[in-house]
Amino acid sequence: MFNGKRTHTLKKRTSDATDRRLSRRSFLKGAAGLAASAIIADQFLPASEAAFREYLYYDPTLDAHHGYRYGWLEHHYPSMDSTGEKFTFVRLKYPGGDWYTNAVDYYRWPSDVKFTEVLAQQTSIDVELHENPQYIAIDDAIDHLCAYPFIFMTGHLGVRFSEDDVRQLREYLERGGFLHVEDCDIRLDYGRGRMRPSVHRLMKQVFPDKKFERLHMSHPIFHTLYDHNEYLGGDKLIPSICDFDEAIMIEDRVAVYFCPSDLNCAWEGRVCSPGGEEQRQWAFEQGMNVVAYALSR
Repeated sequence: MFNGKRTHTLKKRTSDATDRRLSRRSFLKGAAGLAASAIIADQFLPASEAAFREYLYYDPTLDAHHGYRYGWLEHHYPSMDSTGEKFTFVRLKYPGGDWYTNAVDYYRWPSDVKFTEVLAQQTSIDVELHENPQYIAIDDAIDHLCAYPFIFMTGHLGVRFSEDDVRQLREYLERGGFLHVEDCDIRLDYGRGRMRPSVHRLMKQVFPDKKFERLHMSHPIFHTLYDHNEYLGGDKLIPSICDFDEAIMIEDRVAVYFCPSDLNCAWEGRVCSPGGEEQRQWAFEQGMNVVAYALSR
């Protein structure tokens, strides 16, 4: 379990910068909506498998999903008040895969809730805490989507975005939004993973002229709050497969951060290999680095 060391030092280091970061909470409000269009199928994922794994019970009266084992995922709506808003950790609901992984079918605790608690405890970022994980959907109104400077996305199987979804994600990112994406198990398909190639194809649709770049450990995203000079990974670290992160850049900023070593599973309490609890602590620290980077750019 993450032991919460260095709390006092971190709060002291972040207190002045946090107010500036939080001003980005409403940085994208007022964007125009987009029209619906046809579905772009992700060819590597069989439709029958996608349909099975996409199912998650939905309660329209609560506007929330319930996991097939336990746990609720609530649809989050931003405040209409653009002042004094708190940072909310939200994950992206998308078509084509198990977008809800680790949030409702968790190993020890809901990953998003645990990380949010640690973020609130270990930094001076004003965090909005919830009993259940929070999500937004890729087909929500663009002004809803753009109310969040940071959005998290994970899964095992891949994605199938419509043309409208692709345009919406492009607009979100071009307006300054930040997307944190993970492959929940890079070990699938003999170490090739299923999420990674799907995300690479998606980003080729979003930005045809861009490609993922390898992030070196000297990049500020590894040093925003904690200095990380060595890559320890999430719950898994496999040399040459998931021992580095990648990014889509817009000018000089990271717009899409892709982590194949799966910080989210480490946040969920799964066994971290090969580094054990030191690796888990690194995963929590790096998650906080990423959030702080997103709020400060």
